[in-house]
Amino acid sequence: MLTIAIACAAASLLAAQSPAGSSVAGAAAIAGLDHIPIAVNDLEKAADDYRALGFALKPGRPHDNGIRNQHVKFPDGTELELITAPAARDRLTTTYRRHLEKGDGPAFLAFFAPSRAAALAQLDAAKIGHRNGDLLGALDYVFLGPRNQSPTDRPEHFAHANGAQSLISVWLAAADLSSERKLLTSMGATVAEAEVRVPDQLRAQVIRLTEGTVVLLPEARQVSKGRRIVGATLRVSDLAWARRAMEGGKGAGKMIARDRSVFLVPSATHGLWIELRQQ
Repeated sequence: MLTIAIACAAASLLAAQSPAGSSVAGAAAIAGLDHIPIAVNDLEKAADDYRALGFALKPGRPHDNGIRNQHVKFPDGTELELITAPAARDRLTTTYRRHLEKGDGPAFLAFFAPSRAAALAQLDAAKIGHRNGDLLGALDYVFLGPRNQSPTDRPEHFAHANGAQSLISVWLAAADLSSERKLLTSMGATVAEAEVRVPDQLRAQVIRLTEGTVVLLPEARQVSKGRRIVGATLRVSDLAWARRAMEGGKGAGKMIARDRSVFLVPSATHGLWIELRQQ
């Protein structure tokens, strides 16, 4: 599925270079996480809600098809993206409008592929269906790209009051996640069972990338039926700081506190769990 983000990624990746400052690790075709576009019906309200949770936002650029967005950016190039499509004007906006008919929530998942050529070669070698890099079938919500570190980024765009520093994990839930497991292991990731909190504790498979993890959960963990992306973990500099940011503002009552994490509930984040974790 071709998205605006995919098109931008393709343009950069054709140069077979990673953005300045990115960490490119070894031979892994997928080195880590990139970003999660969270589709919302009311962009202004969603942006206000995220600011109330302690996030700084960077306004997005205008798009010819009417798409508007705002970015929760981190210094390493990972991010959460709030995005809306007021009308169905093309293939992408039609996809977003259909998604939004069922409510706000994460629509796509982007992984960090330092080299487009290496990623495409690995897809072909693993016999994973794609059309020039656009994944097909059960993986049509996934795309590969570089990290979006822009010359227009400013220190204030990274100055999150809750101390968030990086997107380090994504949680997926479905009855069958074999396609996701095959994609990532064929790209250099490893899989092991581990105890996780989501936010309650359970044992689950965790796919370990060079930079970050993907947690595989049962279908019953879906926030909205049929939507595989159910949560994201952000590294924070200081958990006590994050808690104070929540308790001192409009985020109070919208979090679940654990020993090493604060979990923001889906009703507050427009459709997914967000874990703030100190490492």
